[in-house]
This record gives sequence, C-alpha cells and structure tokens, in this order.
Amino acid sequence: MEPIDFWEPTEETVDNFSELQSLLEEVFAKGPKRGRTFAWRGQLNAEWPLTSSLYRRLKLALERNPEERDLYNFEGKILANVHRWGLHMSKTQGRLSVLNQLATMQHYGAPTRMIDVSFNPWIGIWFAVEQRFDNGNVLYVNEDARVFAIDVTDSLINANDQYRSWEDELKRPWRVGHPWSKSCSPDEGGDKEQYLEWCTKPFAWRPAHFDNRIAAQNGGFVLGGAPLSYGPGNRPNQWPRDGGGYWTMDEVRDSTSISVHPNRLKSKGRVSSSAVYSIRIRAAAKEKIRKRLQTLFGYEHRTLYPDFAGFAQFGTAKIKNL
Repeated sequence: MEPIDFWEPTEETVDNFSELQSLLEEVFAKGPKRGRTFAWRGQLNAEWPLTSSLYRRLKLALERNPEERDLYNFEGKILANVHRWGLHMSKTQGRLSVLNQLATMQHYGAPTRMIDVSFNPWIGIWFAVEQRFDNGNVLYVNEDARVFAIDVTDSLINANDQYRSWEDELKRPWRVGHPWSKSCSPDEGGDKEQYLEWCTKPFAWRPAHFDNRIAAQNGGFVLGGAPLSYGPGNRPNQWPRDGGGYWTMDEVRDSTSISVHPNRLKSKGRVSSSAVYSIRIRAAAKEKIRKRLQTLFGYEHRTLYPDFAGFAQFGTAKIKNL
C-alpha cells in the first residue's frame, strides 16, 4: 500500500485553471459560507504523504511508523538542545513559547511536528505548482501535484478559548503518549481524554507575523499527535475504505502524521470536524496554473520568500554547482 492509495478514492482531479476554480467554489460552499475555516497545504508530488519533517525522519530512523510517544520523546530532546544552545531566548521577546521555538526551528529547516500551511487557498495552490530546483534542474515536472484543504474550524488555537493559552506556554501543552501509564514521563503527564483528543484531531496555529515570510504566505502550521484508532470517550476513530472495511492504523500512518479524514468535495453528507479535501493537479496543468497565479496575484518566489534565506534558495537556483 502506498500513500496515494489512501488519497485517491476521495480526490478530485483538475486539468486546467477553470476546473480548479470550480472545485474551490465547492470548498468555499463547505467552508466560509458555513462558517468553517480551512488550512491549505500544497505538495509538488501527489504521491507524497501528508506528514511532518519530524515524523518522516523518525520513520527512517525507526524503520516503522512513529507512535506519539516516539514523536514526543524525540521532540523533547530537540527542545532540550535548543535550550542548551541558548536559542530559546529572543533579544526582543525574551523567552520564547514552545510554539514559537518550534515555528522558528521549522523556518530554518529543523525537524518538527509542524506542517506548513497557508490560510489563503491560492497560496496553498501555488506551493503545489511552484518550481523547485536541484543543481539547476527543475524537479517534479512530470509528477502530478496535490492540494489539501484541512478543516480546522474547531481546533484553530488562536480562535478557541480552550487552546488560546497554548501560544504562551513555556512547556508543551500536548501530552506524552498514554500519559496514564507508569512508563511515561511523570513531569508532563496529562489526563487520558486530553491525550486522546490530541491524537484524533488536527490542530492549527496562525502565528503572529514574526517575519516577512509568514506574512507574505499568510502562513501557519497544522500539528497534532500521531493518529489513534479511538478518541475521547473511547469512541472509534476509523478511516473507511471504499467498498467496505477500514484502513488499518499502519496504513493511515503511512499516509498522514495527523488525524485527518479524507472527504469527498462533492459529497452532500455532513462535514466532519477533521475533514480533509484533496485536489490532484495534473502535471501538464502545473505550468499554466503557476503562470496564471503570477498574473492574477503576483505570486512567485520573490514575493512569497521575501528574505535572504529565500533568495539563497531560489534567487540563483538555476545556476549549477560544481
């Protein structure tokens, strides 16, 4: 089983900008018109899973899908090293909250459980069709791209009274895997229901515009615990297959590091609070869509990566190295 097998049954496919625009209207009909909020994630290759950098690297190291306990423990080691390096302090802000530490690490390429998103659908789409280079060569020209629209209505940290304090927490507000177990860290324990919620819904954070890139990209992050098969109240948390039955937990974790549930855009059924909608963009359409976005909105590397790090990555990307 490959991640694309997980996403294909509910995806919608587009071959041009007009079809893409029509599908976005479907999302808007389920979203803002119903008071729902979406986070948008564009990926250059439709075959990729929806996973964080920490999850991917741990999977390689462990040679299996990470569980939440793996993520939590390794994340703790990374944060401890951030403190040893003295990077948890800011000259202007004082001590950084955990979320701000993780966001800064994410910005500079360190592995975190955060997944980059935009709260602007067109920017999310641009990231699916942008040009990436390797030693002067353009990558993923012949691969289809994918855009995820993740429903974060009930779990946007900034907009939810239950989670808003997370922005200022100096310790991680999420809890280690199975915190009621004696084998887990007692200093940051938590109740079972809180842990089960963390592992059965996607959370989103729209940070303050602490740098130009976050502002330009209308950027934010989606995060959460490794998916579990049951949630608060021991209610089942399952992923139905087309034709009957359910995806196994290992198959789900092969495909996503957060607990999101693929839904069909054109379905008339109830919208689930952890729904994710998937749009596949054919490889042949990527260039025309990219050029249309540049014409309409001015989106290009220069405007969406407006810093020296962005220039170093993309300003001279077409020049080959020795």
